[in-house]
Amino acid sequence: MEEQSVAKRLAVSLLEATNVPAIDSVVLHAAERVLLDALACGMGAAHGEAAKVAMGWAAKIAGGSDVSMVGTRARSSVLGAGFVNCILVRDLDMNDTYYPLDSAHPSDNIGGMLAVGEAESATGDQVLRAILAAYEVVMRSCEMSKRSFQRVAGWDHTTFATVATAAGAGILLKLDANQLAHAISIAACYPTTGELRVGQISMMKALSAGLSASRGIEAAYLAQLGATGPAFAFEGKRGVSKLMIGEADWELFCAPVTEWRLPRANLKRFPAAYIIHSSIDAALTLRQEEKIAPDDIVEVRSDAFGWLVEDMVNGMGGTSRYEIDSRETADHSLPYCVATALVYGEYNIKQLEEKRWEAPEVKAMIKKTRCFHDKEMDKVFPVDRPGRVTITLKSGRTVSKHVAYPRGDFRKPFTDEEIAAKFHELAAALLREKRDIAIKLALNFRGSNVKDLLAVCSAA
Repeated sequence: MEEQSVAKRLAVSLLEATNVPAIDSVVLHAAERVLLDALACGMGAAHGEAAKVAMGWAAKIAGGSDVSMVGTRARSSVLGAGFVNCILVRDLDMNDTYYPLDSAHPSDNIGGMLAVGEAESATGDQVLRAILAAYEVVMRSCEMSKRSFQRVAGWDHTTFATVATAAGAGILLKLDANQLAHAISIAACYPTTGELRVGQISMMKALSAGLSASRGIEAAYLAQLGATGPAFAFEGKRGVSKLMIGEADWELFCAPVTEWRLPRANLKRFPAAYIIHSSIDAALTLRQEEKIAPDDIVEVRSDAFGWLVEDMVNGMGGTSRYEIDSRETADHSLPYCVATALVYGEYNIKQLEEKRWEAPEVKAMIKKTRCFHDKEMDKVFPVDRPGRVTITLKSGRTVSKHVAYPRGDFRKPFTDEEIAAKFHELAAALLREKRDIAIKLALNFRGSNVKDLLAVCSAA
């Protein structure tokens, strides 16, 4: 591997940052928090359709069947378990996000880190270091493009989830700098197209996380066995920059770690695309504070920045998000999320599991809901992700609420207790009395190990 390649320089940076004797306890606890949050999402999705599909495939590639999967007693290979775990974390669309220029769900890698960690008998501290490295890669990928590789070039963020998982898995496999560089460059050869989020959204939205992580896990193990990757996978004449994302700041991408990015990840309250959360917050606040009954509403106006309208209303040039045929489309529909929040006074997984987009009262509210592009909001996006909901009542009165960014943003973070409450809610059907044990293990993971944590979270 060439000494000055992006892949080699990134590998050296990550190894230097993760091999220090002690990492700041605040940073480690931030990693423990996102671990618990990701496990909550995974437990909540364990009985879903995507889980059935994923576990079916994991059974076929089970191999030695020695690695646990979240939410089930079944076991699979490290590849199968990583695939399932990552899909479960992603499926509800409640896992964390990061959005400086391009967006990503950094925790798409956590299920892979747990699988590789268990397969390699890693300690909790080792897994947390791998998670930090994987988060660093995927969060840097959101900052480095000169233009948005998602909104402009049309590639999906899971392209870099593959690279991040390879990096984290390589840390757990104790690869040296050359091996880790090869793992990273192998992973960089597998981009994901953005078509999976256009129009009516399929199950691939969740599956892409598992598929990307699987490729990353494979890349790390292949490098451990001596496989080599293209030296200039990112910056070469036919590499990531040239063929995919355009001009990028590779100095940022492979720079030494001076401050871990993981604590800047944003956690979610609602099972919906993160850029809709401010609008959901606004709708729920109005309904509660103004004591609005659905029948009193004549019209709903939802104002948003341009990308939110293009994606979550217009469907990125595909079918309008006013037309909903699946749960995956519903949680990426601004009119559905706002209308449902106003009808029921809540927005949670029940609104998706019960297919409430088919309910007459929701259809009626969606028809009353009109979405508009507010160009003034473009000036603060993506630093803020604002939403404004204005309701006209039968009395003629108009009420309005503007939210700049939602609770769970790293500037307005959840407490440990709030993350624990999310875990209690989403894991209730599976763990019952074991939930407190799982929470304690996750929030103190640096002193525990993977096997103990997964023994609790897999005992369905």
